[in-house]
Amino acid sequence: MWRSHWNQRHALGGRRLTYAILVAMTFFAALPYGAVNRLAYYRDLVAFDPTIQLDLDMPFIAWMIVPYLTLYFYYPAAAWLGSVNDTMWRQNVIFHQMMLITCWWVCVVFVLLPVEIDLRHLIVGIEGTAWEPWYEFLHGADKPWNSWPSLHIVQSTQVVLILRYWYPPSTQRMKLIHGFLLIMWFLLVLSTMTIKQHYIWDVATALLLTGLAWKYWMKPNLEALETKEAQNAFDTLMQQD
Repeated sequence: MWRSHWNQRHALGGRRLTYAILVAMTFFAALPYGAVNRLAYYRDLVAFDPTIQLDLDMPFIAWMIVPYLTLYFYYPAAAWLGSVNDTMWRQNVIFHQMMLITCWWVCVVFVLLPVEIDLRHLIVGIEGTAWEPWYEFLHGADKPWNSWPSLHIVQSTQVVLILRYWYPPSTQRMKLIHGFLLIMWFLLVLSTMTIKQHYIWDVATALLLTGLAWKYWMKPNLEALETKEAQNAFDTLMQQD
């Protein structure tokens, strides 16, 4: 699937791979997620209830929908910034392939162990405000069956990890950029709970899955692509008919 894009990676202003990655994320992550989300909704099955008192006590904060929606900036950021050299481009392709596979893992959980997020009744005080249409849009797009592990957390954290891997905080400027990135990511994580989209369980399992997958699967594969042997193997695959 990547071969023609790799071999013509200098086309479209050197951004053909970037666009191919974004299209792949749309067709192989966003669309399957939407289908699974509605399948779980129509099946109306509940494997267990992860609600704890803190989920109910956590205050609803209407404006936190803003950091919640910043997730959609993470996808182009990763696809665009992994472009310094051919090594990074190889890692960019493989990272997004692993990102897609992780999404499919989570969708399997949504089907096999579905959980309804029964928190939306705690959303109060937005009627007639500027926030109301935003929540109507969100609730129309997402049925409350996208519980655990939270894909919002999994995918945003994966992007943060790859950006930190590619651009380590080795200078004062990069430290400031990393600080801003981590603050925005923390607000996104917090937003999943304060706008009543997710349980604490969803966030905790997402962070655990992402951490383990990064340490034992994603990072080792990315590091391997820095070796000549792995680069030659990648390039050989890209040249096959």
